[in-house]
Amino acid sequence: MRLFIAYMLLFFAAKISAAEKVIIEGDDDYAPYSYIENGQYKGIYVDFLKLVAEKLAPDYLLELQPVPWKRGLKGIENGRVFALFPPYLNKERRYIQAYSVPVYRERVVLFCREDMISPTRKAFPKDFYGLVIGVNLGFTLGDKMVAAVKTGRLSIEEVKGNDTNIKKLLVGRIACYANDRLSVIYSLKKWKDAFDASKIKLIEVAEISEEDVFIAYSSEYKWPEKEDFILKMNAAVEELKKTGIITKMINEYTQ
Repeated sequence: MRLFIAYMLLFFAAKISAAEKVIIEGDDDYAPYSYIENGQYKGIYVDFLKLVAEKLAPDYLLELQPVPWKRGLKGIENGRVFALFPPYLNKERRYIQAYSVPVYRERVVLFCREDMISPTRKAFPKDFYGLVIGVNLGFTLGDKMVAAVKTGRLSIEEVKGNDTNIKKLLVGRIACYANDRLSVIYSLKKWKDAFDASKIKLIEVAEISEEDVFIAYSSEYKWPEKEDFILKMNAAVEELKKTGIITKMINEYTQ
């Protein structure tokens, strides 16, 4: 009996030690989805993926690491890191081998200073030609915006993170800011005391697109268990989504 118990302990110890540690990097400045606050990595997607990690154990030990978004994209391009969240689908990023199943669908909208736009500006993008629109560095914000930028009809300025773009919008350095609606509203609440609402009115003027959010996997990262991990990750994500947990998390972060 003692020999059997010793064998089983050795067996489970071997299973634990054999578990693969998998690092997934995530945007460090995209509140309320993934961001750093008081040294803690948190957010809706971070919390969701921690629950996914519980379902992947003990086969895989998932570790989430915050990273500036542009650096994260470069990391999956050169194979430094296996996976990154939460990108939108972008066919031009050929260094992405595969995308996960959709994690969540975001609404990309345009917030503008009322005093810097005409009341007749409603149709995106043609009614906004000539204005400077702020976007987060490395973000893909829909086919219409990408096409308008490529033709030179739309001007954008890229900076890292929500807070910097909100500051630029409040001081009038940009006329509009394009990003996920929930993310902009969440960030604006932080800055509500930093400007005079009677003088600066920010309005939501147009919906640019709806974009699914994914986990992106590097085509340059070499790992024999890659396909098995992606399959199990997809199954865990789909299972958790059915519980409605993301909606609950959104309510908790935004109440």
